[in-house]
Amino acid sequence: MRERLKKFLGSMFYQKRVPSSLVFFGKEGIGKRALAFEFATALLCLEDKYPPCGKCESCKHMEDFTKKTQEELSYYGEDRKGKSVFLYLRGNHPDFVYLLPEKAEIKIDQIRGVKDFVYLNPALSKRKVVFVERAESMNPYAQNALLKVLEEPPQDTHFLMVTGNPQKILPTVRSRSFLLEVPPLTQEELRETMGIEDPLILELSEGSLQMAKSLREDKELLNTLKVLMEGHVLTLYRKALEVEKWEQDRQYLLLKLLQSFLHRRYVEGRDYKVKEALDRVSVGLEYLSRGIKPALLLFLLRGGGKDVLHKGKVSGQQQDISG
Repeated sequence: MRERLKKFLGSMFYQKRVPSSLVFFGKEGIGKRALAFEFATALLCLEDKYPPCGKCESCKHMEDFTKKTQEELSYYGEDRKGKSVFLYLRGNHPDFVYLLPEKAEIKIDQIRGVKDFVYLNPALSKRKVVFVERAESMNPYAQNALLKVLEEPPQDTHFLMVTGNPQKILPTVRSRSFLLEVPPLTQEELRETMGIEDPLILELSEGSLQMAKSLREDKELLNTLKVLMEGHVLTLYRKALEVEKWEQDRQYLLLKLLQSFLHRRYVEGRDYKVKEALDRVSVGLEYLSRGIKPALLLFLLRGGGKDVLHKGKVSGQQQDISG
């Protein structure tokens, strides 16, 4: 599936029909940013190749960009009051800027800085590229400022935006962009890319490189998930108390895995109890940062007359429905 998308990008590239604005969207952790960055590198490649040649001066600058820290790449300007503000990341390539949130959002001053960049002539490559990571984090003021650029874009400039939530991008911005859905990796692609053979990790990762890496490196997380889906209720209770002591990022990841598991169960059987459990996990994810107790949530999922977690498939094996 990923190769089909790359072939489409290649066709667009060699037919010289690359839109001024492209939005790469899809699930978190599936490699959207890497795919879009490779395409950005190709647009700037002095050999005009996709995939990029990797040898020309432009490609070397782009490779160098990936090796530097955010602190080394941070570029600052001034707002309208003369105050220093973060604009974007910029390396040695004069025709490439990398826009990402300052703290939680991309602000209007950052888009104003980008506007100053896009109306310059290319200095090294034939084109210029503005790369926008987490495009959904642009606040409304920033998006409206960007819209003015997209309405009359310079012909030598391309905006490549990456997002896990395209619905948070204003319809007016989306309508002026070409939307490209990046599919999750297949289990075979994950196996080839990461060398993972564990069928449970491949199944639970759901095509996400990020999830596969987390599950491979965090054995306790994987074991906890197995206990939640297979273990005796008393064992579950003890494990839930251990989860209470975890860092919030790990708690969040565990709940995401449970959400995914329950969603698959609900789609398969349309069981009301499973839907109820799925709603509880979704609320838990939303309110985790506000102090909700994950241990109580996990225990409730295995309580009552119907055990919604214990029935189902784990690594392709049907579990005992008796609990």
